[in-house]
Formats: sequence, C-alpha cells, structure tokens
Amino acid sequence: MTPIKRLFENFLTATGENKGLFLPLFGCFFLVLFSYSFIRPVCESLFLSSWGASRMPHVWIISALATAAVVWVYNKFVVSARPSWLFAVSNFMAVSFFLLFYLYFSAQNRGFSLMAFIVKDIYVVILIEQLWTFCDTTFSEKRAKILYGFLAGGCSIGGIVASVLTSELASVMGSKNLIFVGCGALLLGVWLFSYANRKGGAILARARKKGAVDAAEDEKKGSIWGGFDVVLRSKYLILICVMLMLSQFVTALIGLQFNQVLEVQVTEMDLRTAYLARFYGATNVIALVLQFGISAPMLHFLGLLLSLVLVPAIMGAGSLAFFFAPTMGVLFGTRLANKSLTYSIFRSAKEILYIPLSYIEKYKGKAVIDMFIYRFAKGGIGAVIIGMQAVMTVTALRINYMVIGLIIVWILIVPLLIKEYKKRDSASPGE
Repeated sequence: MTPIKRLFENFLTATGENKGLFLPLFGCFFLVLFSYSFIRPVCESLFLSSWGASRMPHVWIISALATAAVVWVYNKFVVSARPSWLFAVSNFMAVSFFLLFYLYFSAQNRGFSLMAFIVKDIYVVILIEQLWTFCDTTFSEKRAKILYGFLAGGCSIGGIVASVLTSELASVMGSKNLIFVGCGALLLGVWLFSYANRKGGAILARARKKGAVDAAEDEKKGSIWGGFDVVLRSKYLILICVMLMLSQFVTALIGLQFNQVLEVQVTEMDLRTAYLARFYGATNVIALVLQFGISAPMLHFLGLLLSLVLVPAIMGAGSLAFFFAPTMGVLFGTRLANKSLTYSIFRSAKEILYIPLSYIEKYKGKAVIDMFIYRFAKGGIGAVIIGMQAVMTVTALRINYMVIGLIIVWILIVPLLIKEYKKRDSASPGE
C-alpha cells in the first residue's frame, strides 16, 4: 500500500469514527470564516477611508490591549463554562456589535470604524480558538494529525464562497449591507456547535474530569493572571510564543506594505472592498489546496521541523523578490503566500505542537498564546513603526528590510522549539 493511499484510508477511518463531531465542526469552521470574509473587507475598507493605512500601527496597539482584557475575562470562564455556552455568548456579542455598527456605518463616523476594525480582529480569533480548543480536547492525538488539515479546510471553503459573493455583491448591495449576511452565518454556527457539543459530550466530560485536579491547582497558584502565568511557567510555551510573535511581526509588516500600496492605487471604497474580497478569496483557494492536498503529506513525510521552516522560507523568497521588483504584483504574491501558508501548513503544524500539553495548558495557556500573543505581536510591531514614522518616512521598501531580518530569526527559533516538542511528546502517555 502506497503512503498516500494509506493516508487516505486513515482519513476515511477517522471521519467514520468521528462523524458525529467531524462534520458539524467542519461546518462551524466554514461558517466562522464565511462570516469573517463578509465582515472583514467591509471593516478594512471603511477604516482605510476613515483613517488611512498610516494609522494601522496605532490600531494594532489598541487591539493588543483590548485582546489582553478579553483573554483575561475569557480565561475566567473557559474551564468551568460549557463550550457551547461560551461559543454562543461570544457569537451573540459579536452579532450585537455589528448590528449596532450597521446603524452608525459611515466614513465620517471614525469612532465606529475604529471599533469595528478592532472587534473584527478579536471576534474571529476567539471563535476559531474555541473551536480548535474543543478539537484538541475531544479528538485523540492520532486522529487529530489526520483530520486537522481538513478541518482547517472548512475555514478556506467558507472564505472562498464568501469572498466570491462579497466581490460580486459589494458594489450592488453596498458594503454595509453585507454585515447582515455575516451576522446570519454566526448565528447558524451557534446551532451547529451546540449539536457538535452534544455529540462530543461524553468525550468532553471525561476530558474535563481528567483535568479538574489541574484546574483546581492552577486556581490556587495564581488565577488572577488569567492564564498568563501558565505560559510563563513553561519553556516550551514560551518558545511557541516567540515563534508565533515572529510570524505575526512578519504578517503585520507584509500587510502594512500591501495596504500602503492598495490605499494609493484603489481609492473608491466599494471597489476596494471588492478588491480585498477577491484577494482573500484567492488566499482561501490556495490555502484549501494546501490543506487538502499538501498539509497532511508534508507533515507526514517531512515532519514538523522542515514544515515549520519551509513556511517562513517561502515568505522570505517573496520579500527578497520585492527588492528587485518593488511592484504591487510582487506584494500581492508575497501577501498571498503569507496568508495562505499561515492558514494551512503553519496552522496544522502549530496545532500539533499543542497536542502534548496538559489539560490546563490547552485551555488557558493556548488561549493566551493564540488570542493575546497573536494581537500583542501586532501591537508591538505597531509601536516600532510609529517610532520610525516620527523620524522618517516608512516606505514599503524600508519595511522589507525588517521583514527579512525577522524571517531569519524565525527560522533559527524553529529547531529549538522542535527539540522541546520532542521532549514533551516522549514524556506524554501513549494512546
């Protein structure tokens, strides 16, 4: 039997054993990114009209502070609350805000355009991480390695469908009316996740019972920190933080380069919304191909080390090309590689890094890393950009030097992280 055929048969077996969980969770991932792909272009386009790309670094800092507060509150409930309840509350709060945002939608209403830009960044991270944490708790390690790439594919399919619709409907319906479609998808996701929660109830209950002692002990050690202390106590989690921060530094800077040029070349808001929708649609198409056809075989044959090194190496190649051909086309390709690889190979590999964690590390530590650090990194690089703006004009070419330097450090960190992963993996009990 060929290795590819064996992988395919393992996938069929895994989905058959977990069909009560896999299919509804696949639908949840689809709906979250379906919603986000309607809301994100609207919020970004309005923000560029209200504030301009030069203000994005300031927003990254505000978003980091807001995310820290949200994660602190979230970790107060994440262990004790039922996942379906937590997911429902998170969705209802996002829907309530965006419906209010609809009433005050205007480029002149700069306060709401700013808040919408921040909220759309936070809500999607919270919902996606809740889904992944639920998966980490209910799927076995063996099944997770097979199914995670396909679950991530649900995100891409949702993004593709929504991006096509958004690019076609933005000029016809107007940007703000797309918000209703995004909110409807979020509400449908609440029902679907409740179904998945019922199907996985027994597995989840056993996992929560198994981690009850750890959770109680963690509360005694310092619950006021909302999970941040869980990360600081672990060298392994700190290394994951460093790698994630470097990846987000690179993503934020490439995104800033992209938006600087986009703001100049596409000035009309609805046309910019459609352009962004087409870009994110292309991103999701490539990510889908990588998730369904490349991610699992790459992780299986190349392993974590080479997979995690290959991602920044490809981004670095695009950034090097920008030195020789500083055009929108090169930026488009680099940004496309950045986002599609992040959503596919990097996402699946990163989730595997969490498999050897303890129950409390998965729930609280992972929330801090994947929710707060994700935004904190953008806030940190935003502060650097603001400082640079005070003394010079921060051009896309100057940003490129920073991107290359950060990618080199990112690649050097990966072997240290994999070394700690192997220690954790060998120490964890077998299945």
